[in-house]
Amino acid sequence: MLFEERLINVQYRLSDTEDDLADYIRRHPALVAQLSITKLAAICYTVPNTITRLCKKLGYGGYSELKVELQHLQSGEITDNDQLDEQRLISKTFQLISPEREVQVVQRLLKANQVALFAVGETAYPVQDFASTLNAFNHKTSFYTYENQMIYELQHSKNLVVILVSLSGENGQVIKMAEIARKNQHFIVSLTHLQENSLAKLVNLPLYCFSPKHILNGVNLADKVPIYLVLNSLRNRYLEMFV
Repeated sequence: MLFEERLINVQYRLSDTEDDLADYIRRHPALVAQLSITKLAAICYTVPNTITRLCKKLGYGGYSELKVELQHLQSGEITDNDQLDEQRLISKTFQLISPEREVQVVQRLLKANQVALFAVGETAYPVQDFASTLNAFNHKTSFYTYENQMIYELQHSKNLVVILVSLSGENGQVIKMAEIARKNQHFIVSLTHLQENSLAKLVNLPLYCFSPKHILNGVNLADKVPIYLVLNSLRNRYLEMFV
């Protein structure tokens, strides 16, 4: 993954100082590619240790590795092309699967009184399959695709974990569910394509897959396989911790 993708993936974990530092790097990649860690720290009014910590959170070995990537990007040696072959989607999705984040989700699922999942359209199929598997073990998981049923659950349940899935992260129905869940103080998990989106900003813990928007003749051809991959991995983590 490249810098901006890494940043989206871990942004929820960053401190305000790290967030400001990452934003500076994002806006000035060519300059940062030439700066020493000491000079970058001085420009951003921070210390080298903060830069190193940010690089580690982003998955780099250190600041030097980040600089090498930025230098290669500037020279055109690295490109992030838009080819949509399935191998690339699968590879990048596997990079986004975080055992640490899965454990956090599963711990919440195990402690919850109820688990509610919501998705609409074709995205609903992998989500419903995931919900059915969980419910076979915990007898407390429900899948919804109709607003009124989901809203009732959100407004009348206590200690509820809510999982919302939308590849774009901009589906109006899904965002509405997130807003109601927040109002009722439920713990919310999202699963979206790796990009900045409205849904991820509303939840407690964002999960990501890699499946960019792909429209052909007005038909949405976004691949659903990455959704299955993330949910299957989460299911396996749940079963591992459930037993």
